[in-house]
Amino acid sequence: MMRTNEPLANTLQLTATADRVVDVTTPEAGREAFTLARELGLPLRGLGEGSNVVLSERVSGMVCRVRNADVTVIRQDQDHVWVEVGAGKNWHEFVLESLTQGWFGLENLALIPGSVGAAPVQNIGAYGVEVAQFIESVWVFDADGGLQSRRAMECDFGYRDSCFKRSESLIGGLSGQIIYGVRFRLNRRPQVNLSYQELAQTLGVADPIVPETPLPSPQEVAEAVMTIRQRKLPDPKSHPNAGSFFKNPVVSPEEAHRLRGLGLQPYAFEQLFKVSAAQMIDTLGWKERRDGPVACWPLQPLVLVNTGQATAAQVLDFASDLQRSVYERFQLYLELEPSVVS
Repeated sequence: MMRTNEPLANTLQLTATADRVVDVTTPEAGREAFTLARELGLPLRGLGEGSNVVLSERVSGMVCRVRNADVTVIRQDQDHVWVEVGAGKNWHEFVLESLTQGWFGLENLALIPGSVGAAPVQNIGAYGVEVAQFIESVWVFDADGGLQSRRAMECDFGYRDSCFKRSESLIGGLSGQIIYGVRFRLNRRPQVNLSYQELAQTLGVADPIVPETPLPSPQEVAEAVMTIRQRKLPDPKSHPNAGSFFKNPVVSPEEAHRLRGLGLQPYAFEQLFKVSAAQMIDTLGWKERRDGPVACWPLQPLVLVNTGQATAAQVLDFASDLQRSVYERFQLYLELEPSVVS
């Protein structure tokens, strides 16, 4: 059933109201939502838990929130299990449940805010792992409200990117790009990833390639990830935020050489190099900066925090000033991670 003028929860705790909202728990309800939106001539826009978005005070169109949170085992063999998960399932809850069931691979992604349906949009990643590594397919509504399965190779996953995010940035949630569920292929045998140096150090593993002691269990990896995140990152409940606000730029070897001359430390990423956005922000003194109710989090300046009653415009103005400062010093543009929804 459609509702009007409904407040929209979001982890930045911005005051936001949707013109129209519909909650979807079944494919049939999704089809009805698409039919209604078409009859009213409105764009249908997907929204999860509001963990990686900047919402304007008034969100136009019709907001569709998929509430399906079912977890279903499709099949399994000795090495893998294929699990279909509703888009409305809380991401961290699913990570913990998967470990309890003996399904491995997602442990490095523990404690990331948001829903399962939002994970492919951003291709969430942390501590050496991206969710795309474990996605086999994504169920999305097509333009007529029917469900279609999109294979991982068709999702065009990239660094904090996907075809879903690009359509969102074009028209704020393209009909046919609203995610209903995700099918994962997870490991049944532990294969822990300790490629991220801080994680390996936290677990006391000096060399994850040739370890001197047995590797930690996936559960121990998840616990270490949660410890690191809780130490460095603000809890959205007490310090409203949308997670990392900027992507780490990816540059050529030639650009990396130039940036080393400016005091930065680019690191290898596939055939290219990544540049730490946090290092640039820190170098320019933004960790100590505050503009009204918006500030960088001192322990991780990639995170912008709403310290009071900030508006979307104030958050975006702060981000724009920071981007300009970084560009003037390093000639690099910092791209936003969260989607801006108006």
